[in-house]
Amino acid sequence: MSHYVVSDVHGEDDRWKAMLEKIHFSAQDTLYILGDVVDRGPHGVEILQEIMRTPNMKMLLGNHEFMCLRYFAPDAPEKHIQHWNRNGNTPTLEGFSRLNQPEREQVLEFLRSLPTHFELTVGEQKFYLVHGLPADTVYDEVWHRPYKDPIPPMTDCQIIVGHTPVSCFVHTDTQAYSRTDEEERAYVQQMCARGEKLTIFHHPQYIDIDCCCGYDFPNRQLACIRLEDMQEFYV
Repeated sequence: MSHYVVSDVHGEDDRWKAMLEKIHFSAQDTLYILGDVVDRGPHGVEILQEIMRTPNMKMLLGNHEFMCLRYFAPDAPEKHIQHWNRNGNTPTLEGFSRLNQPEREQVLEFLRSLPTHFELTVGEQKFYLVHGLPADTVYDEVWHRPYKDPIPPMTDCQIIVGHTPVSCFVHTDTQAYSRTDEEERAYVQQMCARGEKLTIFHHPQYIDIDCCCGYDFPNRQLACIRLEDMQEFYV
């Protein structure tokens, strides 16, 4: 029985299925998904439905599901509608259009039920799993980024996050800060020229596993960590 963590699948069903095969995911295992299943890639709604059907898959709310819920809220203000429209929602809307009304409402109700973090212990190690960063509000837990927002001290607990693409980070011994969009694309191009893939980002205060699914980076990957031994898996 193993505990696995993935994040930011962003509708890439081929990588999702390949990862489940790679880790030999079974009914005895537990898979934690740190949000952002939907948007950008084509099959986010279908992956959501699979998670809904699978009791040992546990999902957190991500900022893209958060935007989705605000979009579909009764009397949603135009700024909430346009916010999601600017963030890759077309494949998700197409996925919803293929559902009948009861199915659509089931998916939305599932999203409304999602927590924003999990706290668990595996072996002797405590973990705090969250989409953005540990925080006091739903909004902050799904939107905060470690290079610009405060990271709560958790000396006895390993924080694992998604949300912020690992391609954003420049890491020094004392801090992590963000590349500009131009710097990020240049960095990815340099990695591709060297035949390197994007991999999990390890910081003294957290681990970021968003390896850029849903982006147009040729070296993007879906990443997964097994909590028992912290082994990393990529597809």
